[in-house]
Amino acid sequence: MNSFIKDICEKVYEETDISSFKDKTVLITGANGLIGGFLADFFSYLNSFHSYNTNIILSSRSHDKNAKRIKHLLDKPYVKYISYDLSKSESWSHPVGSVDYCFYCAGYAQPAKFLAQPVKTLCLNSIGVENVFKYVFKNKSARCVYLSSSEIYSSNLNDMSEGDSHTENDVITIDLKNKRNPYILGKLSGETVVNNFREQEKSACSVRVSLCYGPGVSIDDNRVMSELARKGASELENIQLFDEGTAIRKYLHISDFIKMLLTITQKGSQPVYNIGGKEEVTIYEMAEKIGQYYGKKVKKGKTNNNVSKTAPKKVSVSMRKYEEEFGKLDCTPFEKGLLQFLEWYEGEIK
Repeated sequence: MNSFIKDICEKVYEETDISSFKDKTVLITGANGLIGGFLADFFSYLNSFHSYNTNIILSSRSHDKNAKRIKHLLDKPYVKYISYDLSKSESWSHPVGSVDYCFYCAGYAQPAKFLAQPVKTLCLNSIGVENVFKYVFKNKSARCVYLSSSEIYSSNLNDMSEGDSHTENDVITIDLKNKRNPYILGKLSGETVVNNFREQEKSACSVRVSLCYGPGVSIDDNRVMSELARKGASELENIQLFDEGTAIRKYLHISDFIKMLLTITQKGSQPVYNIGGKEEVTIYEMAEKIGQYYGKKVKKGKTNNNVSKTAPKKVSVSMRKYEEEFGKLDCTPFEKGLLQFLEWYEGEIK
């Protein structure tokens, strides 16, 4: 296990009550991505260092030879890997036995990918969720969590019910001209599926993830933080932005995200939770920090590309609901988390 990943796993273990997962079976879809992959590492860490005896079922569309994020786990005796495209209409028919916890992390999180495959994006977040959860809930005591996204608020910029942040109770506005609608509507469809299972008295909930980052992201990831790190580590003289970098973001370190996700999975009572960061930073400010790390200047752009021009100008979600139920969470300072990410990134590309 990568030393950066192991350190984060230890931090999560020490700061979170995760005793419910002992001697249980966990299913993680989208296991070859940042969040699914880290969850896979975390449960493997629990088995290796704390004798948790957790059965881990991993699923992604990639053939096992191409599942680079989790390839180091596939020969573990407690891991079963399933290569399957969840956008297909066929019911989940893989005989994996009774599942106690399911984390539905499948789907395209990179804008370039979900813009290029709109229909598959819709199906992954609707048909896939329905089929997987229906199988998992054969175990009546199972608990399922669906990873939605703060992207659903993207057309609500001027309609925030809590100051400058979106709450779970905000009315969702849909801009019919928004090219990201397959992703937005897909996530809302997934939440609708979750709510339908809740009406059947099943233990399901949605988490609206906002800008999770950290060690473990794919090296060819094309989201802005990874793009900037790639430009910083390259032989380019400067870090060139696509635009002026004025968009505002609140990034959330993977360690803080996993702590909140595991707490919600075990104890959450609400149908949906925001999970996001607390520190505001513009894209330009983040680029400057990355430029300082690599000793490069940052150059602003004048025009947007196809991806950045469709991105929301501000991403900020309220964490009040989570903190009222589970207490205040002290998030990793962004500068510290970014430095860790860059150090990990450098090690991965060498």
